[in-house]
Order: sequence, then C-alpha cells, then structure tokens
Amino acid sequence: MKLFLYLLNILAIAITITLGLDKGLFTLAFFAASPYMMSFFLVKIAKDTSASVTAKVLTVFIVSVGLYFLLDSTYMERNLGYKFSYLFIPIWQWTMLLVAGAVVHLSNSEPSN
Repeated sequence: MKLFLYLLNILAIAITITLGLDKGLFTLAFFAASPYMMSFFLVKIAKDTSASVTAKVLTVFIVSVGLYFLLDSTYMERNLGYKFSYLFIPIWQWTMLLVAGAVVHLSNSEPSN
C-alpha cells in the first residue's frame, strides 16, 4: 500500500511541476508540489496503526482533490486564473498537512500500554 501512495505522490509532483513549468511558473510550480513532498514524508514516518491510516487517507485526499482543482482551473475553466491555483491550492493543503502531521507525530510518539 505504501508503494502505491509513494507512486501517487510522485505522479502528483510530476504533473504539478510539468504544468507549472509549461505555463512559466517556475517558483510557484515547486511551491505547489511541496505539499505532495510532505505527504510523501508523512507516509514514510507513520509507524503506528492510527498514524498510518491518517497518513494514507490524507495522502489520497490531498492528491485527488489537489490535482482535480489544479487541472480544472488550468484546462477546464478558461476564465479562472491558473496562477491563483498554484498559490491557493497549496495553502489549504499545507493547512491540512500541519493538522494531520501533528496527529501522525502524536500517534507515533504515544507510548503503547
């Protein structure tokens, strides 16, 4: 399962950076790919069962919803500014990652009795 999530994150990173570089948004492309890199890291460090489930669900949600909105604003909605997508989508992804990262950290460090 972890291999699938790693590949999902790598695919999301590749799509995001490719779309950004194609549009000439060099810095924003790497900023938009940064939540997927953090999600990759959360899956890697999750050791406890609850931490692992949290990281897996978060990864699938962040990748699917993030790529949907990015592709929707880039290709489907011509009147939306795709530059805003590269700015605002990672902000809500980072908010979710900070909360879920705290849950993963606390679940990993909680002593089992």
